[in-house]
Amino acid sequence: MSENVLGGGIRSGIKTILSTLSPKFTTYLMYLYNFRRLPDFDNPKDINDWLQKLKLGEYYHNPVITQCVDKYRVRDYIINKGLKKILPDLYVGGIENPDELRSYWEKFPDALVIKCNHGCGYNMLINDKRSVNMDDAISQLKEWLEEDHWKKYCEPQYMDVKKCVLAEEYLGDEIKTYKFYCFNGEPKVLYVSANGANGEKDLYLDYFDMDWNWMDLTLEGHLHNQDGYEKPVCFDEMIKVSRILAKDFPFVRVDLYDVAGKVYFSELTFIPTGGNMKLTPSKYLIEWGEWMKK
Repeated sequence: MSENVLGGGIRSGIKTILSTLSPKFTTYLMYLYNFRRLPDFDNPKDINDWLQKLKLGEYYHNPVITQCVDKYRVRDYIINKGLKKILPDLYVGGIENPDELRSYWEKFPDALVIKCNHGCGYNMLINDKRSVNMDDAISQLKEWLEEDHWKKYCEPQYMDVKKCVLAEEYLGDEIKTYKFYCFNGEPKVLYVSANGANGEKDLYLDYFDMDWNWMDLTLEGHLHNQDGYEKPVCFDEMIKVSRILAKDFPFVRVDLYDVAGKVYFSELTFIPTGGNMKLTPSKYLIEWGEWMKK
C-alpha cells in the first residue's frame, strides 16, 4: 500500500489517537488530505465515497463484517458457504497467548504459516521450522497482538475482532494472489500483485476484467509487471467462488490463491486501500461508483 494513498502525511501516532477519539472525524481528515475534499455520503459518486459510507455505516460494528475480516473466524463463514475445500489446512487456532505454541511446535510440519487474526501484515511464512528461534517468534507475535491494527488507517471494521494467533498450511513460495472486486455480489474487476526483485511488497499491480483483458489502470504507488501474467487455469472457478462469497455484501474484495491450478482462500477485504484509492485514469473511480448502485 502506498503511504500517500492512506494519508501518510498525517503521522501514525496522531492517526492512532484521532481514530480512538473519533473514527468519523479521522476518516474525514484523511480523505480531505488525500483528495482535497470531504467524502459525499448523501450523494456518493465515486467508489471511495461509497467505501467510506459503508465503513462508517453498514459495516460499522457489523458482526458479520467482524467475523469476515477475522483471519481465524472467517473460516466458519467459508465453511457455511459450502467452500471448505478452498481453505488451507488449519493446525491450531484461537491461541490468545503465543507461548501456547511451544506445546504444538513438534507436531507442526516443517513448513507452515503463523499469523495474527486482527489485521494485515501479521504473518510469519516459515518454510523450515528448525530455523526459527521460538523466543523471537513468540516475542514478535506478542508485539503484534498488542497493536490495534484498526487505528493505523482508521479501519473500524477490525475494531471488534477478538485477537488470537493461528497456524495453518504453507502453500508455497511463489503463489500469486488474485483479488476480485465484487459489487452487489458480482465480481467486476480483479488485480494480480507481485513483489519487486528486491522484495518490495506488491510493487507490481495489474488489473484485469472478467474476460482476462489487461486494463490500462494504475493504483498510485505501484508499477505494471512488464512480464505480464497468464490466465490461471482455475480462473472460471475463482469467479464462481468470488460470486458465492460476495453475495451478502454491497462491496467486498475476495482474495484467492492459485496453487498449481487449485483455488485457495486468502481473505475478504471490505475497505481496500482504506477507501482512499487513487487510480489513473480517475474515470474508473466514477465507473466503479456506478457499479455500487443497485
